[in-house]
Amino acid sequence: MIALLSGLALAGPLAAESTGDIRFIGSQYTDFPVHAEGSTVGQGFVVDQRFRLGGAVRAGDDFRAVAELDLFTGQVVGDPWDLSVTEDERERHTLGAFDTERIVLPRKLHVGGRLAGLDLQAGLDTSHWGLGMVANDGAHEPLFGRSDFGDRVLRTRLLTAPLSRNVPIPWFIVVAGDYVIADDLMRASNGQRAMQGILSTFWTEGEGKIVGIYAVIRHQVEPDGRLTDVVVLDASEDWTFDLGHVDLRIGSEAVGVTGRTSRALSYNARDQLKVRTAGLATHLALGDGGGLWTSHFRAGWASGDGNPDDDTTHDFSFDRDFDAGMVLFDEVGGAIDAGTYELLTDPQYSAEPPDGVDGLVSEGAFRRASFLQTAFEVDPTDWLDLRVGSLVGWQSGPVAQPFYTFRAGGTPTNHADAPTDGYFLGTEVDWSIALSADPDDEWAAMPSLQLQGGHALLGDNLVARGGPATIHLITATGRVRW
Repeated sequence: MIALLSGLALAGPLAAESTGDIRFIGSQYTDFPVHAEGSTVGQGFVVDQRFRLGGAVRAGDDFRAVAELDLFTGQVVGDPWDLSVTEDERERHTLGAFDTERIVLPRKLHVGGRLAGLDLQAGLDTSHWGLGMVANDGAHEPLFGRSDFGDRVLRTRLLTAPLSRNVPIPWFIVVAGDYVIADDLMRASNGQRAMQGILSTFWTEGEGKIVGIYAVIRHQVEPDGRLTDVVVLDASEDWTFDLGHVDLRIGSEAVGVTGRTSRALSYNARDQLKVRTAGLATHLALGDGGGLWTSHFRAGWASGDGNPDDDTTHDFSFDRDFDAGMVLFDEVGGAIDAGTYELLTDPQYSAEPPDGVDGLVSEGAFRRASFLQTAFEVDPTDWLDLRVGSLVGWQSGPVAQPFYTFRAGGTPTNHADAPTDGYFLGTEVDWSIALSADPDDEWAAMPSLQLQGGHALLGDNLVARGGPATIHLITATGRVRW
């Protein structure tokens, strides 16, 4: 990087740019019990905010310096969660947007450029690959719902196009080393440490046309010394075809993970567990080519563990910023997981929390389940976007809450302390109305307003005695972006 910086004086004229995203979200959703001991989510109407600011300085392809940070992120007014789950990274249990640790959250601070035919980069960056199943930067807008996080790493990266010296062939190889700051598996601020090596190769022909393989070796250490060592192999493609009067997008991603962990243990494996997990996702989109309408079909599968007491874990979790609807997994599943954490860390109910209990707080991540989703999108003008969709979800293994299932002698038992039957979770209907400034009017900043609704009809395996069978979530999002 010293060579890149010293070459800045020779790189030619500089170009600077700035970006911003000021976001406010008001949310109201149905209260429901998260376990049989009496706790409910207990959240009323609440408003949260995020100010995202960024900038870059570039000198052609020879040099770039990029910075991005989030300011004052969190809930500001309203009625927060009644659940006191400090592991929830959105901190829905408090109005904490102005707490000291949430005033500034750096996302990017890196330099890079071309040197001797290679593209080099070093510093803080976000990480994204494919459809976002494993590596997700939290900056891709979902069909429904919201993105809040983003994997952040201190990365040293080398990119090369080995066949392009004489003939422009768009095949690339990337080698990188990461010190992980935060992702869905850890936070350095909690005393966890993770390092990973990355090797990926991909073919691309510009926006909307990429296919490749992403391999990761990861070593993670918990504050008490427990270890996770895994290898991740991720193949992905996302290609758009021009079929004349219509465009067809075919995106897919397949992930396999193998290794060992002692972060969480089972009753028959007290030293370490073998990790054997997998996941699949696809997104098909058919549009008229002019952007007037688009029909979406999405599906996902994350392997689940049918026997939590043996020496192997099969539970796969997608990144929490991968959207699968906006209520059934994001809100209902996430709140039930938080309620389980509350039970297992309360001395009144659990004498000693099991190893890895912090990993139960999923932030609504889609895991050990499968879903099918359809959606239809209409853009009748440059300033109006309408969407409607439906989703059906199943668990990949028995629907079982760990605390009550253990107390029932291993019989699958849900968060309401009731026996479960089968794998069905429920269905969901989503809709969205978005108004935004016409980009052709050359706005300096682009204001927008989006209303969204999600309505989850819970299957019998998730309905608590005396609790609602339908969970409604209504959000209003105001944004200004530039």
